[in-house]
Amino acid sequence: MATTIKAPAACSRSFQGVPAAIGEARAWATRALPQGCSRVDDVALVVSELATNAILHSASGAPGGRFALQVEVDSDAQSVGVTCIDLGPALVKVPRPAGEGGRGLALVRELADSYEVRAEPTSRTVCCWLDWPADDDNRSGSHGRPPGPVTC
Repeated sequence: MATTIKAPAACSRSFQGVPAAIGEARAWATRALPQGCSRVDDVALVVSELATNAILHSASGAPGGRFALQVEVDSDAQSVGVTCIDLGPALVKVPRPAGEGGRGLALVRELADSYEVRAEPTSRTVCCWLDWPADDDNRSGSHGRPPGPVTC
């Protein structure tokens, strides 16, 4: 008898490399999460940080630039993967007021249960996974979504 392997549900989308896309990316990503996921706020924060870094620190923020996000939900393992691909690794210098910034990826590393960065000549990929405990299944957090498969 053949064994059936259930693949995680994944959603992908490309966004313009403009600041207005950060909120759009955050809203899109959290809509992809299943009912009962207690990490909704953490996923929203991770997506915000990764999108902001893509826009501020890679060619994705240059005119016509774009970045891509993938949200992969593994309901069996009760985890969600967030991947951001930008047009790095060439950095675009952005002037900052004193004391601002520099903590985004540290925050992502702190929130994520696993974290990886891969730099290629024409892109940079940041992947992280956030787990949620099994006892969170019955808590609120569905954000108005009915139970069922992930929809993008």
